[in-house]
Amino acid sequence: MSHRFICTERVQFSDTDMAGIVHFSNFFRYMERVEHAFFRSLGFSIVDPPAQGDERVGWPRVHASCDYFAPLRFEEEFECELLVEEVRTKVIKHLIRFWKADGELAAEGRITAACVRKDPGTGKMKAIEIPQRFRDKIQAAPHDELRRPEKK
Repeated sequence: MSHRFICTERVQFSDTDMAGIVHFSNFFRYMERVEHAFFRSLGFSIVDPPAQGDERVGWPRVHASCDYFAPLRFEEEFECELLVEEVRTKVIKHLIRFWKADGELAAEGRITAACVRKDPGTGKMKAIEIPQRFRDKIQAAPHDELRRPEKK
């Protein structure tokens, strides 16, 4: 079972604003990238076709937020650390930290994703219980890992 995933990214020129630092909105793109990479590391995809007999599910975001502490600049490498903050019946909450190379925390974000399926009759998305195939591989991180450390 997994509760933590880390990947390394590099700031692209198109990610920066006129001051040469990552524009705040791009942290949401980074959060989505690390979330997708986490799912792939477990053998899934956000839009993965279901295994035979399983129903296809989706993971729309129902909440996203980010707090910023230190700027990231063009060509700077940084680490994205995803921690599974909570697994509820129908939602997964992710805590995502962005670490500069020197160990300074650049930003910390949160995503809440609901597990949904499309109702065949109405075509609308409806929240459902997270299927067992996901529950078997995803668990919440221990509380001590969720506390914000001063420096990595």
